Amino acid sequence: MSKFAEKLQRIYRGSAPALGFRKSDEAESTPILIVANLTKMGAAEANALVAAGVDAGIIGAKGLSTKSFGELVKTLGDTPLGLSVESSEKEAIGKSIDMGYDFVVFGLKTPLEAVNRDGLGRVLKIEPSLEPGLVRAINSLPLEIDGVMITGEEPAITIERLLIYQRFTELLNKPLLVSLGSAITEDELSGLFQAGVNGLVLPETLSADVFAKLKKSAAGLSRTARRKARAAVLLPRVSGELETEIEEEEEE
Repeated sequence: MSKFAEKLQRIYRGSAPALGFRKSDEAESTPILIVANLTKMGAAEANALVAAGVDAGIIGAKGLSTKSFGELVKTLGDTPLGLSVESSEKEAIGKSIDMGYDFVVFGLKTPLEAVNRDGLGRVLKIEPSLEPGLVRAINSLPLEIDGVMITGEEPAITIERLLIYQRFTELLNKPLLVSLGSAITEDELSGLFQAGVNGLVLPETLSADVFAKLKKSAAGLSRTARRKARAAVLLPRVSGELETEIEEEEEE
């Protein structure tokens, strides 16, 4: 199984890793994952991010050469590396994935066969404007999805954004990640966490110091503060229409 998918599930379900499974450190104890965009970074910069405690790295659509990929994987060590694809060409996507990426981030137009591979973590990328019915349908896709990432980076976390993220956590029974366009403050991090966000994908321009500070802030988040939406229950109205009621409870 994908290492990144395992991390996502652990965060989403709020459970600790089994004894002896993997060493316990700050990166494993934080209740929200921090992912770095490594597209324009060299080995030295990537190594600094690993030291800062990033949970995973992502490479852009064009990926890397075989040699560069090997060097980066060696630098990252146990930190999983993912590929973000934009192309809809099955052969091109498959060739890149075959290099050995731990997980792949892909959109709705991606060919099914290109990402339907054993042991590969899968994160589906969607726009915040996606119709709620389609968002809910992701739960029953025949292709197993390990997480959903909302794109559309904005310079600041607005109230509207928080409402969108909160609504998506109510519609999905999968971990939710968001792609950010800039660094965020402690208050914004807390707001995202309380809205139910399980992971953050930060832009490629941020330094290792920024990641280290964010990881420290994430470690201080209260696990009891998160709202966790449960499965939606369809209740009949007097008119005969169906009304959706979301059951919520505090995480302990």
